[in-house]
Amino acid sequence: MEIKYAVSIMAILTTLLCAPSMTYAETYSANHEKVKKLFKSNEEKTTKDAVWTAKNIFKVGVINDGTNRNGYAQYVCSVLYDYDFKGKGIWVQVIDIVKLTRNNKWVKLGDVRCK
Repeated sequence: MEIKYAVSIMAILTTLLCAPSMTYAETYSANHEKVKKLFKSNEEKTTKDAVWTAKNIFKVGVINDGTNRNGYAQYVCSVLYDYDFKGKGIWVQVIDIVKLTRNNKWVKLGDVRCK
């Protein structure tokens, strides 16, 4: 029984450690990095992870509560404007973080193109 339990624990830990995350090595500018850091911090309670997948695409991972997240994407745009991204045409995508980590699927819950 103890061996079964230990094997189960090891399988769970392996899954968690090998699960995909929203980590990309690319850094585009200091402001890109600042925004990413903000959305990954405890200051932004809704966002669980954040990543720039291109110079003009910012993805934030949230828990899916069943609602459309276009409004949250618009909020992200308003924060981006504070970091000099206004007029840059950033595409904000709100992603289901659970689907990403469990199934490696980028499921979009909402999005908006910032003006």
